[in-house]
Amino acid sequence: MALTLRRNRGDLPVVGDRETLSLADEILDEILPEEIDWRQLVWSYPKSSLALAALGGYLLGRSRGRKLVSSASQYVGDTVSDGFNEFFGRKVL
Repeated sequence: MALTLRRNRGDLPVVGDRETLSLADEILDEILPEEIDWRQLVWSYPKSSLALAALGGYLLGRSRGRKLVSSASQYVGDTVSDGFNEFFGRKVL
């Protein structure tokens, strides 16, 4: 069964019958002023938005790359460990 993504009355994407907010949505909503409708800008200018996100990721990686990789590795390790422990019903990892 495939999930379909459609737009609701507002700007939030809807998957099935639920509105979904990603971590990126929450961060951008906090950082940008309310006057800037970033969802509409991304919808209207997808290539420019992707280029800006790629540039931001590149610059962030150049300045804080080691710390980001370390944090991401720790997060993935914890998530996998929690999944195994939940699957087996006891602490395995």
